[in-house]
Amino acid sequence: MDIFNQLENKLHEHDAQCRMISAKHIPEIKAEIDRLYNDSLIDKELYQNGINNYFDYSIADKNPSIQSLIIIATPSPLINVRFNLNGSYFHSIIPPMYSDRHKVNRRIMDITDQLLKEYGYSTFPVILPKKLIAVKSGLARYGKNNICYVEGMGSFHRLTLFASDLPCTKDSWQDMKMLDHCNHCKACINNCPTGSINQDRFIINAEKCLTHFNEHMGPFPDWIEAEWHNSIIGCMRCQSVCPENKKEVAIPEREVEFTESETRFILNNISFNELPESLQSKLYDLCLDRYYPQVSRNLKILSN
Repeated sequence: MDIFNQLENKLHEHDAQCRMISAKHIPEIKAEIDRLYNDSLIDKELYQNGINNYFDYSIADKNPSIQSLIIIATPSPLINVRFNLNGSYFHSIIPPMYSDRHKVNRRIMDITDQLLKEYGYSTFPVILPKKLIAVKSGLARYGKNNICYVEGMGSFHRLTLFASDLPCTKDSWQDMKMLDHCNHCKACINNCPTGSINQDRFIINAEKCLTHFNEHMGPFPDWIEAEWHNSIIGCMRCQSVCPENKKEVAIPEREVEFTESETRFILNNISFNELPESLQSKLYDLCLDRYYPQVSRNLKILSN
């Protein structure tokens, strides 16, 4: 059994799936993102202030020994959250992908480092378009909502990507594919409050997506209605009605409760470092520490 097959088996023990592509495809990945921008399918401001500065396509130039990229999908649960306030309570949601970042990244790192080092190979962190690589590798398919779907997980997953000097023995690079269901379904389009999803392509108007606004600081635009908000961070409107999720996903949901005092600490935007250690730990466990200022702002809207 070759090394990649062993890695597949190790990850399968945690219900994860993976694919391998050659590092030689990195220029093609960049070219695809550039093409979308040049065809005006990516917002100019979003591209120049975010995407263009975030991804690092020079990883193979900096580390000439890199031969492969390995993309992994791990099941990620939906978190139901209960906040106690004024002797009553209200519920909200943390969508898949947000809440298990620390745990999944550590697990994947432990599994991959241990196995590859056993055979004399190394892993390298890399920042590249994970959704695009997942789809181009055949691990996932795009939905019309620009979210990628993995068989058996739907959109309830976390993607992890790393580079390695492990030779690419199974390059699964292929054309991008969209879910067959999307050809005759408008569920996500009809349920998107901001109108960011397009009928004829899987590239959404990201600059209009509710997730874009509530992941970043600053006031919400006047045209965003308060009742559109549905999650502490991110948005579940398109995923919650997607038939692909209803058909495939059987990932147990989690439930977390915040006491009245914890809820008030967050609503009052008390500095994260000044929060009680138990609350810091709870937010860290949910991976909300990195979004704490946004969570405080978003929670104020959800609590009204």
